[in-house]
Amino acid sequence: MTVELLPAVQIFADLVLFFAIIFLIRIVNREIKKRSCEIDAELLPELKKLIADSQNSADYLLQTVNEGRKSLKETAYALDEKEKRLRFLLEESDSRIKEMKLGDSNRREKYEEVRKLAKQGLSEKEIAHMFNLTEGEICLILNLDRKKNENV
Repeated sequence: MTVELLPAVQIFADLVLFFAIIFLIRIVNREIKKRSCEIDAELLPELKKLIADSQNSADYLLQTVNEGRKSLKETAYALDEKEKRLRFLLEESDSRIKEMKLGDSNRREKYEEVRKLAKQGLSEKEIAHMFNLTEGEICLILNLDRKKNENV
């Protein structure tokens, strides 16, 4: 073999290999096309069962979501009602606290008047009658005042 013949043999071998590869690719493509068109009769019922199960699961999920939605609406309504009740109670407690503060200052003024009248010499019965209190209450106020002054 001569050096000039060697590249020609190489080109001939490459062409043979090229055509062999093309031939094999065509055979594989034909086999793939044959198999993709065929439906396996044994797998069809299983596929239908899977589709039915999937639909049942989707229906169950939808039903559960709807029940959850209803439950959330009921909870939101109950929370709104409780919030309204709490707001009412807060407003009522604020007004009662204000009343108590006013009553507390009035009570202090009343107790001061009781002490002053007692110092002026009025009897417990007279003071009680003036403030519409019982004699026991007047006695208690005066005794507490004496104890307070003793401790100071």
